[in-house]
Amino acid sequence: MKYSERALVLAALTALTLIGFFYFPGHTWLQSDSQIYIPIFEHLDDPSVLANDPVAIRPHVTWTIYDEIARAIHAVTGFEYRDILAGEQIVFRFFGLLGVFLVAHSCGIGTAGSLFVAAMFGLGAVVNGPTVLTFEYEPVPRGFAVMLLMAAIGFGAKEHWNLAELFAAFATLYHAPTTAPFWACALLWWLVRRDAFERLRLLVWALVAAVVLLIFAMLQPGLTETQPLFGRIEPELERLQKLRGAYCWIGLWPPDWFWQYPLLLGIVTAAWFRLKHTLSAKVKWFSISLPVFGFLMVPLTWLLLDKLKWILIPQYQPARAVLFITAFAVILSAIAGWRAAGEKKWPEAIGWMFIVVAIPLNGLVLQLVTQFYTSPLAIKRLLLALALAAVLAASAAFAQRRHALAICLAVAVPLLAIPTLGETRNYPDLHANPELDQLIHWAARSTPKDAVFLFADARRDLAPGIFRVGAKRALYVDWKGGGQVNLLRQFAHEWWQRWSAVNESKLPLKPLETYRSLGIDYLVVTPSKAPKCAPAVFSNSSYTVLDLQ
Repeated sequence: MKYSERALVLAALTALTLIGFFYFPGHTWLQSDSQIYIPIFEHLDDPSVLANDPVAIRPHVTWTIYDEIARAIHAVTGFEYRDILAGEQIVFRFFGLLGVFLVAHSCGIGTAGSLFVAAMFGLGAVVNGPTVLTFEYEPVPRGFAVMLLMAAIGFGAKEHWNLAELFAAFATLYHAPTTAPFWACALLWWLVRRDAFERLRLLVWALVAAVVLLIFAMLQPGLTETQPLFGRIEPELERLQKLRGAYCWIGLWPPDWFWQYPLLLGIVTAAWFRLKHTLSAKVKWFSISLPVFGFLMVPLTWLLLDKLKWILIPQYQPARAVLFITAFAVILSAIAGWRAAGEKKWPEAIGWMFIVVAIPLNGLVLQLVTQFYTSPLAIKRLLLALALAAVLAASAAFAQRRHALAICLAVAVPLLAIPTLGETRNYPDLHANPELDQLIHWAARSTPKDAVFLFADARRDLAPGIFRVGAKRALYVDWKGGGQVNLLRQFAHEWWQRWSAVNESKLPLKPLETYRSLGIDYLVVTPSKAPKCAPAVFSNSSYTVLDLQ
């Protein structure tokens, strides 16, 4: 590839990264696990901040460099954590798209086709069951690790294995459970290859990652509760985990989710056989071994968790490896569709392209076909998927005749159509809430640093977690914070004790003395539920705050 062509590719991938970040699939902040990580960072930076918050004082970031990198940048530059993590997210998404580009390019479909494949992967996909995404909206360690792994596979496809193993090791430092499938498949590859030098190199990089993780774990500040590795989950903890982390338990998955992965694995296998003569040796191996590994993790998780109750499994969550089934279903289908279009095999090309757009459009592919008659939206999505598949097949055919406009059309049409006509948006805009912003600003200015708040009627709403980060004030308990029950046994029992103490009443509110006795300083309620006997210290159209002290 010439220098000018490389520059064009890097510019195109940068554009795809920015479009994906700011438009679709987009990004979020404080709508998922960043609600947990940022309070932990703030408390590690200053132990007096959120000192009374049970989420902030129990860091579960021992086995990752996620916190060390973000906190180091914050200390040196003074940048806000939101900006730091967004910057990392953009950089790692770029590397993920670059990795997919290199995988496709190694298959001999040219620059235009490889950019098309990267763009289709960049549409993202919801992975039902373990509740993960191929493109995580939140800037969380798992999302960073997935992108770095795709870069590792891409560089490996081009035989740059020093770079590949460097990216894989870096991914491991961010989120080791996500990289376990890669290392397992890499180990099998090198055992089969019987190359002593490659085995040694693999061992060196794996040991480097392990040693660095161990060093950071030993230096981890603020550790108040270790994550247990061995033992059985007792009935009470099992009940809490099934309440708050049901996605870990295979027996609780809806039936539709079980059909998704045999279907997608079948698609991966079909595409793999379609392309096996053009795939490089390493792409041929990883593109089938990683999906098979992910598929096997579902029954293994059922055995180790649902039946044997091993306490490590909710922390490791091996079933999340089904992400690789979805990822390679998109990548290989896009490559196969591009090839079929170039060969003028229109029905086949449209079939592959249908898979490419159906996954980001609807998530559950089979449901798109079997339940199209249940609602107008389902019908519209099925028709849109068919139309997009035809447009992509035609655009791919024209693009291979060096029609630059055709490749732009192939990339732009699904980007524009899926979130608009398809009405695919997987997260709400929780930050368009001026009333919550007013509450945050008031609390940060007008309440003591060690004050404890309770959103008494928020139930499972995410607003309390946004408040915790924005105001830097402790919460007595909130629903999102309960997600830690999968990781920390002692926290699980404390969270449930607090949650049940303030959320089991059939009345809108308990007597104020009850909240006061629990150590709660400020009670936040909707104005219609505020008792008239207690004066409000803050109020707007959505929130009223009562000073219990």
